[in-house]
Amino acid sequence: MTEISGRVNQKISVVLLLIMIAGLLVGCAQTDIPAVNQMDISQAEDPSIDKNVVVFYDDDAGDQWNYGKLYALMVRNLLGHFRTEVTLVDVGDYQAGMLADYAAGLYIGNIYDYPLSDDFLQDVINSQNPFLWMNSNIWQLFKIEDWGAQQKLGFQFIESDIINPAINILYKGIELPRLESDVYFNLVSIEAGSQCEELATLQISGAKDQPYAIRCGDFYYITHNPMSNFYASYLVFADLLHDLLDTDVVESHRALVRFEDLTPGNVNYDVIREQVDFLYEKGIPFTFGVIPVYTDPEGVWGEPGKTVYLYEDFMLQDLIKYMIAHGGTPVLHGYTHQYDSITGVDYEFWDGEKDVPFPEDDYNWASQRIAAGIEQFRKAFEFDPVLWETPHYSASPNTYFALAQYFDVIYERVMVFNDVNIPSATNHVDYNKIAYISQTFPYQIFQSFYGLRIIPSNLGYLEEGGEDEFGVPPTSAGKVQLAKMYSVVRDGVVSFMFHHWQPSQNFYDTVNGLEEAGYTFMGVEQLLQETPPPYK
Repeated sequence: MTEISGRVNQKISVVLLLIMIAGLLVGCAQTDIPAVNQMDISQAEDPSIDKNVVVFYDDDAGDQWNYGKLYALMVRNLLGHFRTEVTLVDVGDYQAGMLADYAAGLYIGNIYDYPLSDDFLQDVINSQNPFLWMNSNIWQLFKIEDWGAQQKLGFQFIESDIINPAINILYKGIELPRLESDVYFNLVSIEAGSQCEELATLQISGAKDQPYAIRCGDFYYITHNPMSNFYASYLVFADLLHDLLDTDVVESHRALVRFEDLTPGNVNYDVIREQVDFLYEKGIPFTFGVIPVYTDPEGVWGEPGKTVYLYEDFMLQDLIKYMIAHGGTPVLHGYTHQYDSITGVDYEFWDGEKDVPFPEDDYNWASQRIAAGIEQFRKAFEFDPVLWETPHYSASPNTYFALAQYFDVIYERVMVFNDVNIPSATNHVDYNKIAYISQTFPYQIFQSFYGLRIIPSNLGYLEEGGEDEFGVPPTSAGKVQLAKMYSVVRDGVVSFMFHHWQPSQNFYDTVNGLEEAGYTFMGVEQLLQETPPPYK
């Protein structure tokens, strides 16, 4: 049986962050780090209230659409927001009665007409625990009338259809867009007088609306795969996990803001101070990404081979101290944020041009670069950074699993691969030719597949002329519009990034706009004191 298990860490661990070394304490250094940056990382204290959850997926090496492990890992990451112990199982390995061992189950029908065993189908129909079915093969539940699926569940499968007209998904009164390429849906009909309720609706231009997500007692069905069509429908699924697991969470909508790419020798100190003062006057904490080494081996922006270290840039050091004193928390943003070109533009842990791993990519290579970045930061400030952000959010699991040896928390999106192997110092995994997707998160992930706690970074860059996010332009108005979409997630956290050289007014407008939209800005240290949602 193919199984991968992961637990949301339940022990209490209080980690003092940004502590001065002994030399500082005896007056040998001048750096003064305010107490606000000694943050607690608190987690749930009672592992007995974990829920065991199983995620079933289709796995057929001969099928070109065989991304079952990838989708299952994405779901597993989202389940890391809750007090869960998650097991991933190839549905082809199902044994009769297995489902009863779990408090809740999910099935991702990612391969059309994938043969499901009668044992699996009947156990799903008769399950006494919550179960969520996603996308294809729902028709197999109804193939034998004597099983009584239609009577027990209260709906029936109509057809699989390609819907080309304009479609929105209506959820909680908010219209969510979908990709134009996302046209494959499974249509179902709710029986009159049944226990079923329509949770979300497909609004189809020029045709009758259709159910998108339904609940029939403890059985849930989503009519396509929001993991494969990674768009706004993903937010519906993420929120429905609260219902599946029966949480007692209090609705809240929080926002984070991060300055990006503070680089030695390449910062406008006065502009950043003005932007920091704006946040400070509003009482808004923030984070800022620091690249500890700037280098330009090809001379793209100046002298070839020019390299500037953070410990050499006293003006940037003073600015960072100023930012910390005014509510900022540093994030280590790579080592050099480059591979063979200029810092900040180039990738570091992934070949962005070829969209493959670098030839050196393995756990040990990544570990060396991570350690070097920490050492350069420590050389400038004599304390270790607490948070990490991978340059361009791009790396193979070799890097993520290496990161878990140095950091408890990362602040980013992650690349998820169609592979469940766990690399280590002695287990090299080659991620060439393995499909992946970059996964964003609508809330904090307390324990991801990579063993890392993840602070979400989901609204993208605020920049003029940048790329759309969920079809929304990266303007101030666009960030507010996108945040309103994220508001369907009952305990959502949104976060945007800003390069200080972009127009300051756009920055101010975005902060004000998010507040007007009902979001409350908070600091990362506050988020790290939270625990997974309680159960009812």
